[in-house]
Amino acid sequence: MNTILDTWYDVYAHALFGKAVRAGLVYDLMFKAVGLVLLAPAGAWVLQRLIAASGAVSVTNEAIAGFLLSLPGVAFLLLAVALSLASFYAEQAGLMHVAASVSRAKAPDWRDALATALGALPRLLHLALWQVGILLLWLLPLVAVAAVVYTTLLGAHDINWYLDQRPPEFMAALVIGAVLVTVAAVVVIRFMVAWGISIPLCLYERICARAALRRSAELLRGRRWRAFRLVVLNLLLALALSAAVLWLADAGLGALLRLLDGPRALVSATAVAVVLLAALATLLSFGVLAVLAASIMHLYLGIMNVDGLPADRWNRAARSARVPRWVIVGALLALVLAAGSLAAHTLSDLRLGRETLVTAHRGSSVEAPENTLAALYQAIADGADVAEIDVQETADGALVLLHDKDLMRMAGSPAKVWETNLADLQRVDIGRRFGPEYTGERITTLSEALKVAGRHLALNIELKYNGHDQQLAERVVAAVRDAGCGERCIITSLNQDGLVRVRALAPEIRIGQIVTAALGNARRLDVDLLSMNQAHVTPTVVRANRRAGLETHVWTVNTEADMARMLDYGVDAIITDRPAELRELIDARAELGDGELLLLALGRKLRE
Repeated sequence: MNTILDTWYDVYAHALFGKAVRAGLVYDLMFKAVGLVLLAPAGAWVLQRLIAASGAVSVTNEAIAGFLLSLPGVAFLLLAVALSLASFYAEQAGLMHVAASVSRAKAPDWRDALATALGALPRLLHLALWQVGILLLWLLPLVAVAAVVYTTLLGAHDINWYLDQRPPEFMAALVIGAVLVTVAAVVVIRFMVAWGISIPLCLYERICARAALRRSAELLRGRRWRAFRLVVLNLLLALALSAAVLWLADAGLGALLRLLDGPRALVSATAVAVVLLAALATLLSFGVLAVLAASIMHLYLGIMNVDGLPADRWNRAARSARVPRWVIVGALLALVLAAGSLAAHTLSDLRLGRETLVTAHRGSSVEAPENTLAALYQAIADGADVAEIDVQETADGALVLLHDKDLMRMAGSPAKVWETNLADLQRVDIGRRFGPEYTGERITTLSEALKVAGRHLALNIELKYNGHDQQLAERVVAAVRDAGCGERCIITSLNQDGLVRVRALAPEIRIGQIVTAALGNARRLDVDLLSMNQAHVTPTVVRANRRAGLETHVWTVNTEADMARMLDYGVDAIITDRPAELRELIDARAELGDGELLLLALGRKLRE
């Protein structure tokens, strides 16, 4: 505990407050900008060259493992990790230089810190390459053991079987894997602690690569536990405090946003909240990095038994830079334009519900009896794009609109659809129970529904088998073709065999699998869309469906909050009992720009 308090008093109180805060923060922001402009494209270029060297133009999915095991793949892995480490080390070097400036009672300058960090980048890259190489040599045997364990214990069957059944060999592999991961973590931590002051050695003593690693290990011999406590505990404390502050700010802003009502007010408030949270996250990120840099510098100065960095070591590393203001302004303007272009590109890939279809569930079933002509007429009046209807066969082969197996719920009649002729079914009044104004409403046939829909309403025709099938798929396809509505209808079902028959009979008609639960990957089915329960729909699911070439239709969404959430996710169609409310919400959102819609989505997440 004394070590932590000592560090906070001797280092943070001097280096992380006053002028050092401004210099360190500006340096950190400018370094990140340089990294975004230079280092990220360089890494992408290296990857493309190595992939080209392997004889491919792209590496995806299962081919990734094979690529990483090839010579170009190993080279890419080594360089990618080394470049990432070198970039992080250079960022830390600049922050250390700010702290060192304060230790020498010098006014810190972010431009000098940036010049010093970039000047040390080649040495830091060399250092990172050695570190990655040494760690790989130590970890490769563990990887080989893991591969043998996997092949021996889990190689007989598909991995999904092991994940589902969890046999004894699976549990044994998990235990061995946990041991191997623990050993790997111990190896990495041991080396990183031993190399704890290698960055200041590279920076201020001009010791490069392996020599810096060896010198750091020698200087820290007998002090490694102190180094571990000093650096790791201070870092964990900084991370915990930052996480707590960010969580409290997020919760507080979310509570305030929940008090607001109306899209315009929410958009404005969310814009302020997002800016505040982004600024706070930036400050906290800088604070964590500064704590790490200050801890390492404190350790380095403590080993030298000095309060301030000696002049000769400072002179070896310090670089001066005088950047004209016009260059800074130009760079910031370029970053703003680049950020705007990136945001525009990102938003162009977001649908945010702009193309979401309103599907009336069984017609407008809140305002009229479900699956009736009245419900279809009401759906048209409510502005629905599509009506979802349930279609079954009668005993004499007619196609009628009905969800249940019998008429008990709709009319109090025990008559079963597949046991009753159409004429007898149509004698039953299925409207009186819904409301007196619908007395006399009869069961609707599919041909009648197709005529009413016409060009006003597309139809989502669900094949309802209920354990009985004569020629349902064949008869529905024939009816749709006879009505000339193939382009305006989709056929969906829980029954995969029925959809297979539809696909074979009418490839031009779009089909969709209704998913309540699935074993395996439903995206591999030969369908055009997945009709999913809203409880299972997330932005990740929608994106995955879209990547697989599948639309996402969601059922049954009846509250405004759930409708808005599905629109935020960008689903292709929302199936609802309240199409008028959904249409009103979509029309209100149509007046907002993509940025405002994105802020609405963020605000909704903050309020949840």
